[in-house]
Amino acid sequence: MAEGFRSLVERVYSLGLALLGVLLLAGGLQLLRLGGSPWYAAAGLALLALAILAWRGHAWAGPGYAAFLLLTCAWALWESGLDAWALTARLALLAALGSWFLVPLRGAGRAGTRRWAGVASLAVLLGLALLHAAAAFRTMPSTLPTGTVPPAAMTGPAAQPDADAADWPRYGNSAAATRYSPLAQLQVGNVSRLKLAWSFRTGDLAKPGQDYNFEATPLKVGRLLYACTPSGQVVALDAASGRLAWRFDARGDYGRIVVFTCRGVSYYAVPSGKGACSERIYVATPDNRLWSLDARSGVPCEGFGSHGAIDLRAGLGEIRTGQYSVSSPPLVTHGRLVVGARVQDNISTDMPSGVVRAFDAVTGSLSWVWDVGRADHVASSAPGYTRSTPNVWAPMVADEQLGLVYLPTGNAAADFWGAHRRPFDERFSASIVAVDATTGETRWVFQSTHHDVWDNDISAQPVLVDLPGPGGPRPALVAATKQGNLFVLDRRSGEPIVPVREEPAPQSSDIGEPLSATQPRSALALNPGPDRLTEQAMWGLMPLDQMLCRIRFRQARYEGRYTPPGISRPSIVYPGMFGGIEWGGVAIDPARGILVANPSAMPFIVRMASTSAGSKVPRGAAPEGTLTGLEPTEGTGYAASYFGFLGPLKVPCMQPPWGKLYAVDLATARVLWERPVGTARNSGPFGIATHVPLVVGTPQVGGPLLTAGGLVFASATLDDTLRAYELASGRELWSARLPAGGQATPMSYEVDGRQYVAIAAGGHGVLGTKAGDYLLAWTLE
Repeated sequence: MAEGFRSLVERVYSLGLALLGVLLLAGGLQLLRLGGSPWYAAAGLALLALAILAWRGHAWAGPGYAAFLLLTCAWALWESGLDAWALTARLALLAALGSWFLVPLRGAGRAGTRRWAGVASLAVLLGLALLHAAAAFRTMPSTLPTGTVPPAAMTGPAAQPDADAADWPRYGNSAAATRYSPLAQLQVGNVSRLKLAWSFRTGDLAKPGQDYNFEATPLKVGRLLYACTPSGQVVALDAASGRLAWRFDARGDYGRIVVFTCRGVSYYAVPSGKGACSERIYVATPDNRLWSLDARSGVPCEGFGSHGAIDLRAGLGEIRTGQYSVSSPPLVTHGRLVVGARVQDNISTDMPSGVVRAFDAVTGSLSWVWDVGRADHVASSAPGYTRSTPNVWAPMVADEQLGLVYLPTGNAAADFWGAHRRPFDERFSASIVAVDATTGETRWVFQSTHHDVWDNDISAQPVLVDLPGPGGPRPALVAATKQGNLFVLDRRSGEPIVPVREEPAPQSSDIGEPLSATQPRSALALNPGPDRLTEQAMWGLMPLDQMLCRIRFRQARYEGRYTPPGISRPSIVYPGMFGGIEWGGVAIDPARGILVANPSAMPFIVRMASTSAGSKVPRGAAPEGTLTGLEPTEGTGYAASYFGFLGPLKVPCMQPPWGKLYAVDLATARVLWERPVGTARNSGPFGIATHVPLVVGTPQVGGPLLTAGGLVFASATLDDTLRAYELASGRELWSARLPAGGQATPMSYEVDGRQYVAIAAGGHGVLGTKAGDYLLAWTLE
């Protein structure tokens, strides 16, 4: 009976080996026809032969499998080097199958030959484990030894606390938007003692069918902490205890609004103001009202607009539900509120205007407009603003001394088709635009993507910093982009400080798109993935899904960066719509001259189809992994969809890491260190958490925080964790699990002599992290 059972097990194993061989052979032949790697077809044949030997109980089954595994190891090392995750995809399953040869079965005389395969398989599995262990403790410097920062980058005294050091009064803290705190109580030597000080739940969670993301970075002024919630409410908390001081709810009718994000509020102290509304909080709600609230009580300021609110829909013409919303806090400068907005992508060529408006911060009266379709900047909405112009949805920044506001623009509707765009659309799309803070007149324009048909909005807030120059400090602006470019510009003129070159870009479009011959590339660019995708960079959890990703890569159109969308084949957009540096932006330590960024690399696929007579476009059809479905874009003659480049197990087709943390010396434009961040704990096939704490380098949404104590805080990864790193080396020093996804930017403040670090934990619908309504703060025990 035991012998019969052993024989049955051996038969089942042989059939499984044969099935794997058939699948690899079939897919491998298809890959060969597409010009891909021959290994999969060869491996399929080898496994079929080994399955026959195992079925017959042949003595050569074990040695044959050992030889096959060793040849596969040689091929894997040739393709991917010693990269732990790349080798895991190629070897782990085959090594696990080979370990079966250590099981004692019939034919005792063959035990010695069977062990060859088993021992080889265990050795491969052990090697993979050691590679992963080494990767978990390795920081990857580019030109410097780990743990060192060059003296040039460390020049200048440690930041001295100023009058506002205890507070975080703006979205990026300083007027320069550095996301840097001059507080230094938290140090490399004591940050491991951080303990949760308080946790507050707003009670404002998205309803079924809504994608309300809680991505707020709180402000802290005096003893109060201010944050907006997913439905546009404002909560004010005691900064030491987290107790609710007041709550504002505009009680708007948001029932039909599906998507809304409020990333922060704005604070303003009225000069010489006294009494109620001498200090104000500004917030935009989902119904497109801009509110002015008393910072002490949360009561609307009656003298602002109409009973405390401005209707931002004025002059915009037709706005369908969800097409227009304000996701970033208004910029407060020169006594004005400068407001842009998000305009929904890929709906129509006739969309609300991307106009930027400035309002008096006390009365709410219109001061100026920046409408690229108008020759003047008259403060009037009549006869209405130019429709479908480039918008500004990311946070803005201003240089108070130069009197300039810097606008990070998106593109004109629609994202993936631009044959209809007007000259002013082409000039201002995907650009940094400097405008006069008092009149709105354009002073200079620097474009990061020419004729953008890849959704390359500048989504990160520009950061201001003074850099060493031949004649003294040189005022600079750092603009981070979805391509991973860090454009370092003279903020007086827009001229590049770090060299920018125009590189040739793909030209052939099968939909008649007038593409730009070149695209700008900064000499300082950060990308966690390869600079150019190749078939070898395709990934999976095992050889089968990796092979299918290779096939999809070969079937798609990819000619490097700026491969245009078209209808003949799906196009790969890389680093992707969530790629490069998103709205979380970068942080700069002005005392040390170090920039920290956490870019991602996540290829997307864009599909287009003609909607002309006779073409069949199933409205709402959702390809595998799609975000939008294949939806017609009115006025273009095409339908479009975009979705993550995922394999059949719903894991990315590009091999890890997908997210890294970088430190850059701005004086020399050199990368000091880089490291993958984020574990596979909350990720896995079909979105099922693996609970494996191996560092994989996950995609990131949210930005970093720097402190004078030489620390970096970030929580943007997919594993629901806030971490502290040493700025000098990138070494992880502390971590805390969050009750929901940490897709937000942390901040730091001081109250009663204690330094705190706070974060909003609300998750992210598209990334699939856990939703929540938490504000949390940590301090030293």
